[in-house]
Amino acid sequence: MSAGALPYLKAISTRLLAGIPVFILVTFAATALSSLAPGSAAQLILGENASSQQIAELNAAYGYDLPVWERYFKWLGGVVQGDFGRTLFSQQSVAKLLVDRAAVTFEIAFLAMFVSFIIAVPLALYTASHPGKLLDTVLRSIASVLLSVPTFVTVVLLAYIFAIVLRWLPATGWENFSDDPLANLWYVTLPVLCLAPHQTAYLYRVARGEFLATLQEDFVTVARAKGMPLSYILLRHVLRPSLPQVLTVLGLSMTYLLGGSFIVESYFAVPGIGWTILSAVNSHDFPVVQAILSLTVAIFVVIFILVDLGYTLIDPRVDVS
Repeated sequence: MSAGALPYLKAISTRLLAGIPVFILVTFAATALSSLAPGSAAQLILGENASSQQIAELNAAYGYDLPVWERYFKWLGGVVQGDFGRTLFSQQSVAKLLVDRAAVTFEIAFLAMFVSFIIAVPLALYTASHPGKLLDTVLRSIASVLLSVPTFVTVVLLAYIFAIVLRWLPATGWENFSDDPLANLWYVTLPVLCLAPHQTAYLYRVARGEFLATLQEDFVTVARAKGMPLSYILLRHVLRPSLPQVLTVLGLSMTYLLGGSFIVESYFAVPGIGWTILSAVNSHDFPVVQAILSLTVAIFVVIFILVDLGYTLIDPRVDVS
C-alpha cells in the first residue's frame, strides 16, 4: 500500500467510526418503536379471528415476546453476518428486497441531481458574469418561487398537468431499466421532474453566489487584465475554485433528494425505498423498517465521506484529514 493512500484510509475509517453511534441509535429506536406501535404484525398475519394463544405463539416464533434490548442485539448479530432477516408476510429476504428497491430510489435521485446540475451550474456561471441583466433578474425570481413551493405541491401540480390534462406521462407504475429501457425512461420522467425544480433553484442560488464571490478575487482581475477570453476565465479561474462549495451542496442535495423521493414514490406508487417503508410501517413489517433505516444511515455516512474526499480531488491543497 502506498504512503499516499494512508491518509485517505485513515480519514475514511475515522468517519465510519463516527457513524457507528448514529447507526446504533437509529436502529435501536426503530426496535423500541416496534413495541410501542398500536396493533401487531401477528394480528395482521393471522387475521381478526385469531385467538390470543395463536397470536402469542406467532410473536414467540418471531421473537417479539423478548425484551427490546435482547431483540435488538439478536437483530444486530444477524446484520453483522449480512442477514437482515425476512419479511413477515412474504418471507422474502430483506437484503434482496432492499437491493431491488434501493436501485429504484437511487435512479430517481441521481437523475434529478444530474438534471439540476446541468441546468443550474451553467446558468449560474453565465448570470454571475452578467449580474443585474434581465436574465439574471428573471432567474433569481424564478428560483425564489421554486424554493418556496413544497415538494408535495410540485408533485400534485405536475401530475395534474402531465398525467391528467396532457396525458404525456403515466401517473403510476414502474418498469426496470434492465427489462425495458424506454419504458423505464417513460415512468421515471415525471418523478424526476417533480424533484428537480426545487433542487435546481437551490443549487442555482448557491452556485451563483459562490461564482460572484470568486469573480471578485484578485487572480480573476489579473486574468481579465491579461485579455483572457471570458469563457476561459469562467471555466478555469471561477468554476474550479468554486467547486468545493458546489460539491457540498450536491452532497446535501442527495440527502434531500432521497427524502423527497419518499414523497414522490408514495404518490406515484413507485416501488422504491420510500414506498416500501410506508408499506412496511402500515403492515408492522419491522424487519423491513429496520433494514431501510440502516441503509439510510449508511447512505448518509457514505455521501458525506465522498464529499469530504472530493474536496482533495478538486483542490490538492486541501488536507484530507
